[in-house]
Amino acid sequence: MRNLDAINPALLKPSKFASLNAGTLLALVIISAPLAWGAAPEIPLRKNPIVLFIGLILAISLVLALISAIFRWGWKAKYYGISLLGVAGISFLAVVPFAAAVIYGKAPYWVRVAIFLIYGLTHFFWCRKFMVLYKNVFSDEVLRAVIYEEESDAVYYMRRGDDYILSKYYKFSQTPRDRYFVLFIFIALLMIPIMSQVCKFIGIPFVHIFLMVAMLPVSWLSIGLAVRAYLIFYLYPGRIKRTTGKEVYVDLVSKHRPLGRRSNKVAA
Repeated sequence: MRNLDAINPALLKPSKFASLNAGTLLALVIISAPLAWGAAPEIPLRKNPIVLFIGLILAISLVLALISAIFRWGWKAKYYGISLLGVAGISFLAVVPFAAAVIYGKAPYWVRVAIFLIYGLTHFFWCRKFMVLYKNVFSDEVLRAVIYEEESDAVYYMRRGDDYILSKYYKFSQTPRDRYFVLFIFIALLMIPIMSQVCKFIGIPFVHIFLMVAMLPVSWLSIGLAVRAYLIFYLYPGRIKRTTGKEVYVDLVSKHRPLGRRSNKVAA
């Protein structure tokens, strides 16, 4: 097997990386919890479902960080992926205000349904881009071999190969276009002169409404990256293991194999 401790950056070893992820989630929970409480201060924290949910996510992350340190997790894809799933925590800055608007808001029912559908559908279609792209890659054995390099004793996820497929072959951006960030911030800013009317209509503080609108593309970004992490570190490695009987490990540095032939592209 490859000596992945010598190849990969030591800081990104799962036994250390999980602790960094837990620390990041802790900071995000500290920022997000007041948003959940501020939308419904009359509800005790222990009975606030939004606070309980983000607290549960943090608790799971802390437990996994402790387990990873105790058992000195190595470079298996299933260990490395745990920390990258945590990037979805960035979405708390948008999802917590969104949940507050839907659960605690005083807006008419149809408005809350519309907010729910906008959030749900836009996240679905953004994440679907990753699902379609990697399905196309995995179904093509030539492209698959650039990302998942099989050797006699193991299969290696090649980060540089993945980057090549995304940025060079498909020219696929993992982040929403800049115009979406600008658009939603602009919409949020437009509401400032009428904030009192907006707050009265939606029924939550304006800071929640501002973040719910302005941070929507950031939520797409973070949840999209978490979906990508699930695909490349869990879904497809699981299929590889069932087919070959070999564990998938993570190689962050080595150069990938060259693309043998030009495969038929299917747009994501």
